[in-house]
Amino acid sequence: MEIRIYYECLEQGYNYIKPIIDEILLNRDIPVKLIKRSRKPEQLPKGVLFAIQSLTTPDILITAINENKEHPLVLIEFTEAVTTEDHELQRTYGAVASYLSDMYYIKVSGYKKSEKIFGGAEYNPYSTPKILIDNFNYEGFIIADWKTEDENIYNLSRSSNLLGCPPLIPILKDTIQLAVKSFIDSSENWFKNSIVLLKKRNTYLIFREKVDKATGTEVLLKTWKEREERNENRNNLRYFVDKKWIGAKINRFSHAMDPDRGILTFISFVWSNSYEIFGIYALVRQRGEDILKSELKNLKQLKTKLKAAIEKDGGGIPKWFADELKKVVLSAKTLNAEINFQPVWEKYKNKISENKVVMTIAYFLDGMYLNHNGIKLYWDRYKLLGKSKSDFIPLMKSYFGFNNYVSAISTEKIEMEVDEDEVTYAIVHRVLIPNKFRIVSISYPGSQGGGAILPDPDLGKAQPREYPDIIALPPEKDKNIDVILNESKGMFNQASVEKDMGKILRYKTDKKLQKALKETLIVAKVIDQNDNVYKILIGVAFGVTNNTSTTWKPDKVDFIFRIVNRENWAIGIFNQSLRELIPTISGKTNFPEVYKIVDEHSQQNLF
Repeated sequence: MEIRIYYECLEQGYNYIKPIIDEILLNRDIPVKLIKRSRKPEQLPKGVLFAIQSLTTPDILITAINENKEHPLVLIEFTEAVTTEDHELQRTYGAVASYLSDMYYIKVSGYKKSEKIFGGAEYNPYSTPKILIDNFNYEGFIIADWKTEDENIYNLSRSSNLLGCPPLIPILKDTIQLAVKSFIDSSENWFKNSIVLLKKRNTYLIFREKVDKATGTEVLLKTWKEREERNENRNNLRYFVDKKWIGAKINRFSHAMDPDRGILTFISFVWSNSYEIFGIYALVRQRGEDILKSELKNLKQLKTKLKAAIEKDGGGIPKWFADELKKVVLSAKTLNAEINFQPVWEKYKNKISENKVVMTIAYFLDGMYLNHNGIKLYWDRYKLLGKSKSDFIPLMKSYFGFNNYVSAISTEKIEMEVDEDEVTYAIVHRVLIPNKFRIVSISYPGSQGGGAILPDPDLGKAQPREYPDIIALPPEKDKNIDVILNESKGMFNQASVEKDMGKILRYKTDKKLQKALKETLIVAKVIDQNDNVYKILIGVAFGVTNNTSTTWKPDKVDFIFRIVNRENWAIGIFNQSLRELIPTISGKTNFPEVYKIVDEHSQQNLF
């Protein structure tokens, strides 16, 4: 038997989750293997893990191997987002994947306040597990409450020296340990057995009390319907509730169609057996170009707007889907025409799964409106999934392969390379923390949420956000150093390094960025209004091997952190004040033994 931790962030996987599992495995000869999570499902063999990653990309996935079959036990997501209805429903595809896989879903999230005004609707996060219990008898959705700092409601509390992790949360520990223990004791019915044990824990009883007090589907639909009735401009609506169908707006195809993809997945999962489910692709956008801001009044406008919207959303969908959308509207005679889109899906059936946006639209929706008052595209998703007029949930479980436990995924030990996550981890844990630097925020890949710098506050939600990989202050106030910013890369690539360096070096001279950085530090309560933020030190970090040949001569940076052959680190410091704060400039990385997935052959798409 073997326990595996698939992770994206080393700190979360190695320093936070692994000790919880190690504790339950004391005196048991069962290894725990750390494995970098695959970036794409195509790297995985057909089966339950492939199916999980077809819907979501877990921060942590704990699995167990018994008789060479790999079983998922716990899927964990860490989120630092401010709580709104959109944010909560966006991430539900992790819960959907967990229900279909008969495992736990743990959402580690807090209720920090935002210093900015968010337009998102309020939502009780405990309503989601309430809905899943009431409608599916699924008791595996666990919310691990990530507390805020005692004196700063804008900041989440952090585990000591683990800036990407909360302090240990008791229900998180109980759930993980009971899941692992129950599987070890008996791989048959382990999930049901662990639920029985978990229900006896005080941590779960407290959690369940909050869930039972939350509202369910009836109140949620009523809330959406009331908003619809109050709002005179339907272009501003997020949700649409009709007698026969429920819909949610698709604001964009780009950025993996988030948060809309998760919202539509949730709506389809919960209501597919009682309503038709539609997406409403927004062709009137308040923050769009002039052509997209205007009201939609006729068919000619729709065709023009659709073209502009698809161009704006470029990269979110494959070219064939964009071309087919533009082509199909040419056959429309009226603005409210209804067009059968089934032939397009049948034509490209083997390509649907290659893009998560397209997959969600095709398999989770019964159709899509081009704006709420425009052309209606419709299709038979059940036929695409293999059966017409079937119960959606069992069909999805079978079609995606959630009940298909296959042989353990092949892995190999990582020997020489490092990725961006490990580079950031190393400079934090080998340089900054040992030398008592005050770390304000760390932006590990995939875990952005804290430390956002907002250079254009007047743009509201539309403004770009910048996340330096590390924001830190010197151990004590220093007349020569106000703040330190670092940008990390994986293995050295000169073009890539120079591109990111160009972005972060702007903080040395750009007054607007300096003002925004100062505001971030004030909100974090590490400086006050009277402090200056002018003397900004900039660093870059990356990995190399002994064979890496480079004539690169960076200018203007204050330090360079390098990892050589994965085993050793060294830092070159070009600022005397900083050099005095870091007496040791080289050492061992001391990374744990980490594995990667072996892509032994080109995996065939499940679909």
